This record gives sequence, structure tokens and C-alpha cells, in this order.
Amino acid sequence: VGSMKKSLDYFQANFSPYQFRQLRFLEFPSFAGRFAQSFANTVPWSESIGFVADVRDPEKIDYVTYVGAHEIGHQWWAHQVIGADEQGGAMLAETFAQYSALMVMKHTYGPDMIRKFLKYELDRYLRDRGGEAVEENARARVEEQPYIYYRKGSVVMYRLQEEIGEDAVNRALRHLIHDYAFKGPPYPTTNDF
Repeated sequence: VGSMKKSLDYFQANFSPYQFRQLRFLEFPSFAGRFAQSFANTVPWSESIGFVADVRDPEKIDYVTYVGAHEIGHQWWAHQVIGADEQGGAMLAETFAQYSALMVMKHTYGPDMIRKFLKYELDRYLRDRGGEAVEENARARVEEQPYIYYRKGSVVMYRLQEEIGEDAVNRALRHLIHDYAFKGPPYPTTNDF
């Protein structure tokens, strides 16, 4: 519950108001699958990725807070702003949800823990890229290469906020929300970001 509040507080302060009166997590048994997914005001979440986790060790990455913040981030990235169904659309949903979760983690645990998490993301990206049979697309054109829009997306967006500042990145995201939230076609593309 604390991470839910931190996520909502950060996203509302930096992006736009939350569009519902409530937000709920729904636990489901791990035999039904291992995932979490964001629907309107509801996040179904497998018990195998967090509900039984022990997050008391300060040296370990709190993936429960991260997964929750990522899924809550989709209340903005994929629910308020729906990207065009074209190359790069996954960046507008998944990469921005990754960035949103990283900022919650950064403000909760500090930059040292984020660097540990980003090392994990970079290692996963490089491992998956090493097994890729096709050429890697740029994030702005990525389609069916989740290791790019999740893993590389995390690393690149964190670096972007280090280079130009968290406020500047959040300002650009606020403008994207202002221009496209809850609107129909034409949907935004990565070029609009």
C-alpha cells in the first residue's frame, strides 16, 4: 500500500491527475500465470511475483515496489496516453512505465539502489540482444523486441534524466499527456515525445 501511495503521489505531482477514485491490486494464484497487468483502476498481480516476497533486506532490490509502480504507471502510459499502433508504440507504453517506476524507486531508495537495478536491466538487455536473430530496432521504432522497450528503455530513460534533469523529462511527458490524454486519433508516436 505504501508503494501504491508513493507511485500515485509521484505521478500526479509530475504528470497529471489520476483519473479514478480508487486503485486496487488483485492477487491471483501463480498457477494461473506469472505476470501483472494494468487495467482501468485495477492491477491483477500473480502471487509469484511479489505477494509473498520478503523485501526487508536493504541490500536487495525491492521488485514488489518496482512492479507495482510500473503497473500503476500504465494508468498514464497506455490508459491516458494511447500510442499509435505503429513502430515505437511500445515505447510510449512500456518504456515510459519503466521510467515512471524508476523515478518512484529513485525517490524511495536513492540512486545507489537504482544503479544496482539498472545493472540488472543492462545485463538482461545484453543477454537478450545476444540471442537476437534480427537486427535491433531503435527504441523509437521497436515492435516485437521487449528487451529493447523494457530493459534498454530503463537504462536510456534513466540516463536521459541524469543528462537533462528529471524535471525536464517530466515536463516533456506532461506535455505529451496534455496534448494526447483521453483523445482519439491521431494517436501520438515517438516523434511526438
